[in-house]
Amino acid sequence: VIATYLLLGSEPALVDPGPASTLPTIEAALAEHGLALTDIRHILLTHIHLDHAAATGQIAARHPDLRVWVHQRGAPHLIDPSRLLDSAVRLYGAMMGPLWGEILPVPADHVTVLHGGETFSVGGRTIRAYDAPGHAKHHLVYFDQTSGTAFVGDNCGVRLPGVAYARPATPPPDIDLEHWERTLTMLEELQPSWLALTHFGAYNDVAFHLSDYRARLRRWGEAVRVGLQSGVDPAAQQAPLAALIAAEMAALSPAEQALIEAQGGAVDVNFAGLARYWQKQGPLAPAP
Repeated sequence: VIATYLLLGSEPALVDPGPASTLPTIEAALAEHGLALTDIRHILLTHIHLDHAAATGQIAARHPDLRVWVHQRGAPHLIDPSRLLDSAVRLYGAMMGPLWGEILPVPADHVTVLHGGETFSVGGRTIRAYDAPGHAKHHLVYFDQTSGTAFVGDNCGVRLPGVAYARPATPPPDIDLEHWERTLTMLEELQPSWLALTHFGAYNDVAFHLSDYRARLRRWGEAVRVGLQSGVDPAAQQAPLAALIAAEMAALSPAEQALIEAQGGAVDVNFAGLARYWQKQGPLAPAP
């Protein structure tokens, strides 16, 4: 469900280490490369959502020389996660521990704040950070000029290896379709060799993926706008998006459908994020 990327070199790095609940898996995988968590020198966070970043504090607690790279909007919540945790507890309740593990603050002196546009070196690799809002306002894309890989977090959706379908992930509260379009245009102009998704895996059919994903994200946004304009009860407002998603996934096997929904979220969660975007644009007139 969560892909953590290991950058090998003189200063090994992890991109999006995931939640603390998955640290034993990461440690076992690092051991296959002759490494331990204490060998990791850098963590690159695309954004601070718990499924991407919640292990960072625990890793930092074990490693006094760790350097954590994060967007300027996300850094305060990494250093003091109290507001983030309060919000998450209301959402996940008793599942907080099983899902995410213990979430620790990251010492401020471990954190390097990025605005987008910076170029830095990680173990001999040249990394450029890009401000990349869309899925979240504190989202970054990292481009590894050594491999030609763009680490895109959640900005290119959710995909299963071997399946030519990328599903948007549009939970509240920061979905911004206008900025997301700009982020996708930036990626097209960057022309990476690989798109490395956190959910799940790396893909080299870059032009197809970006084109297919952009078209689907637009269709999802329009379906939610139409639903909000319909004037019907809130549950029925989700009907256009639900019908669209069902039609899109009809060619997938039941197992593929279940897995990609588990990764990208149910209809109501994705509807809520897109609805919040449209509602922030101003009043929506009823459709004729």
